[in-house]
Amino acid sequence: MKMLHDTRSTEYRNPFGAVAPNTSIRLAIDLVDVPEIAAVTLRVWADCKETLVLMHRAETEDGRVRYETTYAPENEGTVWYHFIIAFQDGSVVRYGAQDGVTGGEGCVRDWEPPSFQLTVHKPTAYPLAWYEPVGAYLSGRKGAFDAVETVKTLHEQYPASLYTDAFPWCLGDPDCTFTTCEDVGPEATLPPDGSELRCFTIGEDVCGFWCRSVEGATLCAVFNTSFNEPRSVYVPLVGEEVTELVGGYGLEIVSAEDLDISGNADEAAVTDEIADTDRAALCPKLEYPVSERYVHVHLWQVGWVLLHFHDHQRLQKDMEPGLGVLAHLTSLPADEAQEATSALGIPAFEFVDWLADAGVRYWQVLPVNPTDEHGSPYAGISAFAGNDLLLGSEGVIDDARLEKEGLAEEYQRFCEREADWLDPYACFMAIRQKQGDGVVWQDWPKRFRRFDRKLVEGDAKLAKAAEVCKRAQFAFDRQWRALKSYANERGVLIIGDMPIYVSGDSADVWANPQLFKLGSDGKPEAVAGCPPDAFAEEGQIWGNPVYDWDELRSSGYAWWMRRLERAFQFYDILRLDHFIGFSRYFKIPAGEKASAGSYYSGPGFELFQQAFKRFGALPIVAEDLGTITPGVRCLVSACGFPGMDIVQFVDGNDPLPSYVPRPERVAYTGTHDNQTLVGYCEVRYPELDAVEAAQDIARNVATCSAPVAIVALQDLMGLGNEARMNVPGVAEGNWTWQACSEDLKSATAFARELVELKNATEA
Repeated sequence: MKMLHDTRSTEYRNPFGAVAPNTSIRLAIDLVDVPEIAAVTLRVWADCKETLVLMHRAETEDGRVRYETTYAPENEGTVWYHFIIAFQDGSVVRYGAQDGVTGGEGCVRDWEPPSFQLTVHKPTAYPLAWYEPVGAYLSGRKGAFDAVETVKTLHEQYPASLYTDAFPWCLGDPDCTFTTCEDVGPEATLPPDGSELRCFTIGEDVCGFWCRSVEGATLCAVFNTSFNEPRSVYVPLVGEEVTELVGGYGLEIVSAEDLDISGNADEAAVTDEIADTDRAALCPKLEYPVSERYVHVHLWQVGWVLLHFHDHQRLQKDMEPGLGVLAHLTSLPADEAQEATSALGIPAFEFVDWLADAGVRYWQVLPVNPTDEHGSPYAGISAFAGNDLLLGSEGVIDDARLEKEGLAEEYQRFCEREADWLDPYACFMAIRQKQGDGVVWQDWPKRFRRFDRKLVEGDAKLAKAAEVCKRAQFAFDRQWRALKSYANERGVLIIGDMPIYVSGDSADVWANPQLFKLGSDGKPEAVAGCPPDAFAEEGQIWGNPVYDWDELRSSGYAWWMRRLERAFQFYDILRLDHFIGFSRYFKIPAGEKASAGSYYSGPGFELFQQAFKRFGALPIVAEDLGTITPGVRCLVSACGFPGMDIVQFVDGNDPLPSYVPRPERVAYTGTHDNQTLVGYCEVRYPELDAVEAAQDIARNVATCSAPVAIVALQDLMGLGNEARMNVPGVAEGNWTWQACSEDLKSATAFARELVELKNATEA
């Protein structure tokens, strides 16, 4: 004889959990292999009185006999209930809660059983009740099984809304919110259906919690509180792929056959220690989904992992496997005869030829927008304009050239198409020229401190200067598109670079002050930067004004959509610099040290979801270097963008024998912000030949598991730190390195070798 009523399943109690007064609740009980029934009665205690409700027989399947009824409690408080089953032979049994608990599955008794509990509440504010039992488990004051049972019981006794803002996976990182909700907000949510609250335990040390976001993404947090023993757990693979969000390391996937799992959900997770014993006897009911494949999770002592199960395709546009070279336009070699056309002319086209002849698939450049006074492309005066200094004499388009080359109509279309950013930029540059380059716009005469087209229209000199600026941008646009087309025709894809921030003394801030956190004088109230990390021990103060993300959100991120649209036209793939800032950004009060800064929540998934709706699959690489939290990894994983893995930052491992990048990453020998590979080897391996060691590491990068590997041009040439591009936190002496033509030619053989190694690895 079998009976079943489960308070944590909406099949038997619906709605789940605590309810408001006068809510109609459907209660059901299934009976299997029982004698002929005379009656099934629901016995209820509420408001200090007993109520008996006769239940009616419902349609059944699979040999079950179901009885159900509805009950509507009138007042706030606690309702207790169990079931009385009377048989035709006159015998009676009762079905109530198991000893020591007030919810979940019950059991049959011949006598008065413990009752199930139902909480009736009025809408009000409640504490996050699950903190205490989970905290007790994590601190070792409560075993895993007791903690899980307490959480489930509290979930039944409190309103479901308590569990919609956070849950235990957030304990290790307050920013670890899984952002897949379009309308509700960027929080991971626990659905109100009690059957979705899936917790499991393995022994008294290992405890896990499942979560499904409002858009269907699945998370599983697994903890080990043992101070002495590591643990291994096999978690069902409930999506196409899985990403680990705490450390970001790879995971082993095994089949059910390899684990000899029969498909019984009660045995769907095991530890190595009990793999050859009676799992069902040693493991309580785990409430796991059954799967054909399992994720092998290794838990160190007092460690935890956060698993994100997902489809392969999310918001990303996948990159084709291949080798790439990182080299900015200003670093390309040029002889004296080529200087007149500058970097975006003959040198760039010849470099494309060199890449194509070597079989290189990607060319990654630094930002091509106008630079600041120190030459930094990451603090430019426009997020949309191109650096016309890269054009040389090609940037001059006078009336005669417009007429001679028949460019007048094309130029007019360009001005109309790009007017949204072009008009403010040209006006800004004209006024800037008039006021002097050393004067920031916040110190201009008052009438010039706000963008207005009338400023130019009413001043002939300003109008002429603005026209010259527009024509230079037209020339840049034509030349860049020609270069990109030429590269693509030769099989080379261009990876661009977009800084997350713009300069405070920029056309963007001047024309759109409402989008930034500024004071009444137009100067930043707070500036961007970062705390100490691998690049800068004292932290960094970048000086850029931070965004007013609330204002940007109210417009559907219109300014960012325009910025991304132009970038997607310019590049095949876009690297988003400081991707961490989209998850959380570091804000430093103006005039203070970096140590005075704090983190604040960024726009998260919502921004990229908006871009996905507009542009489709997004060709983005996330620069996720620095202090990476599970919250940042959540955002990267939700979007599906590949991150970056730098061989010089390998968590203390030795990259010379081998190099294993984290999964879902583009592998790099280095970036513009760190020393060259030879310079790294001079410090790391002083007893070895630094050039040979650097070449061996570059080979490891080319043959690693990452589908795409990027090698800095300096590393192909075997150059030391004299060729370093930038030292973060140092204003002077950066961005000036330029390759020598002979060095580039001598690097051809090594470039071809790395391409062959990469292609062989991917074959």
